[in-house]
Amino acid sequence: MQLEAQLLSGPVRLLALGLALPALVAAAIAAPWRAWLGRNDRQHVYFGSLVLLLIVWSLRAGVTPGLTVQFLLVSALTLMQGWSLAVLGAGLVLGVDGLAHGDLAAWPANLVCFAVVPATSTALLHRLLEARLPHNYFVYFFGTVFAGSMLAYALAGLARLAFLWLSGSLPGAQVGEEYLLILPMLGLAEAFMNGLIMSVAVVYTPQWVLSFDDRLYLRR
Repeated sequence: MQLEAQLLSGPVRLLALGLALPALVAAAIAAPWRAWLGRNDRQHVYFGSLVLLLIVWSLRAGVTPGLTVQFLLVSALTLMQGWSLAVLGAGLVLGVDGLAHGDLAAWPANLVCFAVVPATSTALLHRLLEARLPHNYFVYFFGTVFAGSMLAYALAGLARLAFLWLSGSLPGAQVGEEYLLILPMLGLAEAFMNGLIMSVAVVYTPQWVLSFDDRLYLRR
């Protein structure tokens, strides 16, 4: 799903940069550095997750020129590490990937689409469901994880299309026929992958999942 620099116009690149930099600053300020730096296990899990993310994001399938598809897994990263570390980590992975492919000019737009947008939607939905619905294991998985992953993937894809549309890079008919039709199906696959990761993490190492409190969700 990552954007290529040649598909983005100059004004759109500036717009993306204006959105990406404040998000990075906010994430750096909000990150729980004191608590996080004192936990070697959480650091190992975090950087291991970023390595996995880099591997997954390097596997892309082309649909049509300018339209590639891939798993995001940002929802799982957000639920495990929190919004700020998810945005910073995804930004780091996007930077490494951009360096590897020689396409750093599209980094701000990719950061907005595939880090800020999915991480923010996942975090907001989790807070909403936690405040409005019973604290239940199934509510967490089917609401926060499954539905949240589908929503995050859809919004990331729509944000990508918005940048392409503003740049005038792709005709609307081509996008509608080839990309929008497969977006819901890819969202289901994305939700399944995030659900698989989160179910294993919650069962075996719930202390590594920031959004899941077993005393709260598994109480009698």
